[in-house]
Amino acid sequence: MTSIDRPRVVILGGGFGGLSAARALARVAVDVTLIDRHNYHLFQPLLYQVATAALSPADIAIPTRAIFRDQSNAKVILATVTGLDTERREVLADGLNLPYDYLVIATGATH
Repeated sequence: MTSIDRPRVVILGGGFGGLSAARALARVAVDVTLIDRHNYHLFQPLLYQVATAALSPADIAIPTRAIFRDQSNAKVILATVTGLDTERREVLADGLNLPYDYLVIATGATH
């Protein structure tokens, strides 16, 4: 199956949900695009240890691209999603129109 024939999966969000979904598709014949507005994944459960100087910020944040370095069917786009066109099946992000066959919305929660 060529890359043109493979389904396109777009994942919105680079938190635990988005990363888990993308990693679960590592050996599936799909093209995965993960979109997040940050270029890192922050392990928030240890954030308090950074605040108390027990850990360095680099200990709880990892570049998202590094997570997918060995996953050939995944790419990461640094962008802010501004909308969805469900009729055309496109994600609108920072002037880009990214087509998808399957969409995973894993944007997380706010406090």
